[in-house]
Amino acid sequence: MPPLRRKVLRDLVRLWPQALAIALVLAAGVATMILGNGAFASLSDTRTRYYESYRFADVFADVTRAPLALLDDVRAIDGVLAAEARVVQLALLDLPSLQEPGAMLLVSLPENGAAGLNRLHLRQGRLADPGSSREVVLSEGFATAHGLRPGMTLALVLNGQRRELTVAGIALSPEFIYALGPGEMMPDPRRYGIGWLPRQALAAAYELDGAFSNLVVKLTPSASVDWVIEQVDRLTVPYGGTGATARADQTSHAFLDAELKQLGTMVKVLPPIFLLVAAMLVNMTLSRLVTLEREQIGLLKAIGYSSRAIAQHYVEFVLAIAVVGIAMGAVAGQWMGAELAHIYAQFFAFPFLVFSRDLGLFFLAALVTAGAAVSGALLSVRSVLLLAPAVAMTPPAPADYRSQGGSLWRKLGLRQTSVMTLRHLLHRPWRTLSGVLGMAMSVAILVASLWSFASIDRMIDISFFRAEQQDVQMVFGQPEPPRAAFAARAMPGVMAAEPFRAVAATISHRNVSRRVTVFGRPAMPQLSRVLDRDLRPMDMPEAGLILSEALAQGLGVRQGDTVTVAFLDGSRRTVNLPVSGLSVGYVGLGASMELGALHRATGGAEAISGVNLLIDENQAPAFFHAAAAAPETGFLSVMALTVAQFRATLAENITVMITVFVGLAGVIAVGVIYNFARISLSEQGREMASLRVLGFSKGEVAAILFLELAVIVVLAQPLGWLLGYAMARAMVAAFSSDLYRVPFIIGPGVHATASLVTCAAAVLSALAVRQRINRLDLIEVLKTRE
Repeated sequence: MPPLRRKVLRDLVRLWPQALAIALVLAAGVATMILGNGAFASLSDTRTRYYESYRFADVFADVTRAPLALLDDVRAIDGVLAAEARVVQLALLDLPSLQEPGAMLLVSLPENGAAGLNRLHLRQGRLADPGSSREVVLSEGFATAHGLRPGMTLALVLNGQRRELTVAGIALSPEFIYALGPGEMMPDPRRYGIGWLPRQALAAAYELDGAFSNLVVKLTPSASVDWVIEQVDRLTVPYGGTGATARADQTSHAFLDAELKQLGTMVKVLPPIFLLVAAMLVNMTLSRLVTLEREQIGLLKAIGYSSRAIAQHYVEFVLAIAVVGIAMGAVAGQWMGAELAHIYAQFFAFPFLVFSRDLGLFFLAALVTAGAAVSGALLSVRSVLLLAPAVAMTPPAPADYRSQGGSLWRKLGLRQTSVMTLRHLLHRPWRTLSGVLGMAMSVAILVASLWSFASIDRMIDISFFRAEQQDVQMVFGQPEPPRAAFAARAMPGVMAAEPFRAVAATISHRNVSRRVTVFGRPAMPQLSRVLDRDLRPMDMPEAGLILSEALAQGLGVRQGDTVTVAFLDGSRRTVNLPVSGLSVGYVGLGASMELGALHRATGGAEAISGVNLLIDENQAPAFFHAAAAAPETGFLSVMALTVAQFRATLAENITVMITVFVGLAGVIAVGVIYNFARISLSEQGREMASLRVLGFSKGEVAAILFLELAVIVVLAQPLGWLLGYAMARAMVAAFSSDLYRVPFIIGPGVHATASLVTCAAAVLSALAVRQRINRLDLIEVLKTRE
């Protein structure tokens, strides 16, 4: 082994704590790169393969009642590869374990068994017998929530008739990866599930013999989705079609797509931070190493080693640290990526997981990490190349501190130890700045992750308590006459009832359009309200629309502008309406009208889609019993349960992510402070030993170094808060979508928590260095170099 190569190994052994700290920061960068990219690729590949293997449809359409003969016309549309007519209806659950009635979306199975679109992946049991009217296949999430297995029975209320069905099997479907009940924000498998019944049995129960209520279409690769949707709408409008939608607007797919977008954002933000900090740490450590070995470098040059060979030696030292970091990061990233992908796979009900082990990703992570490490070493290596042998072998001139505020320190009355600290920090401004920036990055990561708690609380407060003040939202199975609101008001325990109507529509302005649900509300709503920017309830205008700020921004309209509204229900009228106001909202794209104005705009018969109810808590069981027996009831959304499910789901996901972020931020803080402290100790070891000889205690000597570290940590806090604020802003913008937006709120405790975590990591690093101060060999340190 060449002598310089042996020196690399000796240096690594001698400086192993500092090398390990740098390697850990590099490992964190590699891990986040592999973790994010691996999980993203795994989920994306899994979704793609799942969709392809189980023939997930490209176009979806609901109708009131259409003859089966219409299916031949749909199949004849240019670009249609396959089409399937189904019966899809809501049924109520009749389970003793549920006080609040739940619902099940029933979907007909194709008559030819496993063939067809949106095929089922059986987890247990078998498909229902096509000739049976008493068998059902259940979604796995619902079955798990209630402990149901094949052979057990389940009671449902189908079209007002109670039936006991036998569970034939348990399955998953690409159509319901993310199964949401009507009006719900989070899946609740305890109260909402999917059931698949033989077509003949389901059609007979809902009087749809020879007809269908839902259409799914698979397209050829070259087909125009928009054109096919236009043709499907043309065919289904006479039969109560509410407008076909593309896969991109299908609820399950849209939510999964939003999650993948968020994961992709994390991949772009975190790894560069770690690599930047690692580059600064490498530069600090190597600069100090070159300074300490100045005379050795001169000697090596004098005996014939070229500047290039010596520079290569230091690059090899850095690359050796990078290799260790890359190896640790690859292992950790692979493991964490697989665990994260498994969490997502369970949350989104995938039947299998295709975990990505792309060697190209590992190669890219290694290349970028090694590049970051070497770039951090370039400045130090350059100083090696410029040293002439005679100059290098001459001890460097002592530091001149006279120009660094000597008179100012005296005027401020600082102690001599404090003056020593400040002079040392100012003498190496780049190193000091690197330490401050590294610590600031640690603080910023925490601020950029902890902000979400206050934002989610704000989102819940506005969405569930200020805007929606009802206890229960009763969604009807189909539109009912307005008198249905009076029937609901007469139910036991109902203290107030407020009808609403929901109509699908396309709102457009110039060349931009959005498909939304327009809600009709009373003129002065009391239960389900829309709020202005000051969070005050808004009355419904006599004419015109109130749009959410997100929808207005997407359409490029302001209050007073006119938009074109094409209703997709009833007579499918198209009208021009003014934008009468803008509201605050964080879920979906909101559009509201006065109920009577909506009736007039649609041009159809007056109808309501459901009722918002205020319930006497003491009579809640009686109300739920009556609601379950009412034939109009399609789904009951209980506000308290919705909020609880929302909080529980977010708490589980956020806890995992926050734990990861805190760990990563701690790695940065420890790496920066420990390296900074070790370098300072090596530079001031002689001064500290002299102070010990002069009578200073170990604690007083250590306090000099601790004060230096404290200045770095304190200066890093406001910079970290500022960087964290910018990162959080960018994350909010990246996470926003048509499905939901997160308000940007940073609570007062965020900065304090972020600072406490980083300070705790700094204290641990300082204590580790304190042990080295206590073990200083005074005689050895004070020896004069020959």
